Amino acid sequence: MASSVKPPTANLTSATRAGRLFVKYGTIALVTMMVGRMLLTAFVTYWKATHPEPPPPPTVGFGVLPAIEFPIQLEDDRPTSYRLETGLGNRLPEFDIDRAKVFLIPQIAPSLLADQEIKKIAATYGFIFEPQLLNTRTYRWTKTGTLDASLEIDIQDKTFLYKTNYLSKPELIVSTGKTPEEYEAVRRVKSFLDRTDLLADDIATSPGEVVFLKSLGGGELDEAFSLSDADFIQVNLDRTVVDEKYEMYNPDPKKGVVTAIISGVLSGQQSIVDLEYHHRPIDYTQIETYPVRTARSAWQVLQSGGGYVADKGKSEEATIRDVTIGYYEDWENEQEYLQPIYIFTGDNGFVGYSPAINPQYLNEGN
Repeated sequence: MASSVKPPTANLTSATRAGRLFVKYGTIALVTMMVGRMLLTAFVTYWKATHPEPPPPPTVGFGVLPAIEFPIQLEDDRPTSYRLETGLGNRLPEFDIDRAKVFLIPQIAPSLLADQEIKKIAATYGFIFEPQLLNTRTYRWTKTGTLDASLEIDIQDKTFLYKTNYLSKPELIVSTGKTPEEYEAVRRVKSFLDRTDLLADDIATSPGEVVFLKSLGGGELDEAFSLSDADFIQVNLDRTVVDEKYEMYNPDPKKGVVTAIISGVLSGQQSIVDLEYHHRPIDYTQIETYPVRTARSAWQVLQSGGGYVADKGKSEEATIRDVTIGYYEDWENEQEYLQPIYIFTGDNGFVGYSPAINPQYLNEGN
């Protein structure tokens, strides 16, 4: 009877063949998995790049915002017509944002020490006599000397106006070539404020804008061509730029939140012959985000008279060359929030503002 047991050689051959098949198909499977994983990863990366998750909605945590109170204007303060020539086929630029930050401006409560504090400020600047009370919040000091001077301070928020009769002094108007260099002019203004602890952090680092001025006589000033041609220097200090991108704007685009005029004849702190200090604190840690309107919507608001023409320029027709976004701070009214605006600039010095927040989130009747 023949044996049914396979010889060892046959068993070994079968095992070898099975092993080879296992290695072969195992390798194919491994390579397939590796390539598939790479393809899947690449696809997921591509999908996420082309289909990003929508950001969370704006926080709108301050609720409905009060509308910006621009200064009241007459028809003569605005151009009779507007023309758009931005270099983009006469189109408005497209902004890649759908929201903007809004910052809280803390309301300053009356202080029992306010009277003592502002009298100390006045004394530091050489005003030592009793002030005149102009209204419930404003004191006014005067003094005579080389220049007659006045100082008006709001006892609640410490904004102030320092004025002298420098334009009536011919000896200060004659150009002497001693006008300080730009860096020195900015340093003097900051030092002037630092003496009374009014150099706030968000203006302390401001590089400052310097404008050369020349007297035209009759109490009028105009821009000079250069430092050597200037009788006076105007220094504008503005707040730190928001997110290194959005600048601050105010009712007068030719001035900063602090604006000073420096004489080239007088020296040191005495050389500051005029200074406006409109700085109020902003809490940059209290932030909410709000939807913004489109540039086209803001453009329509400006054309319809709903915005503010900060500088009409020298023409009845406003030709707009550029549109940007910034922040507006008021000097006359105490704002509750720092809000963004669209800024329209054009020929002959034209500057116009329009609110940037979506009107759905503004109390237009406020």
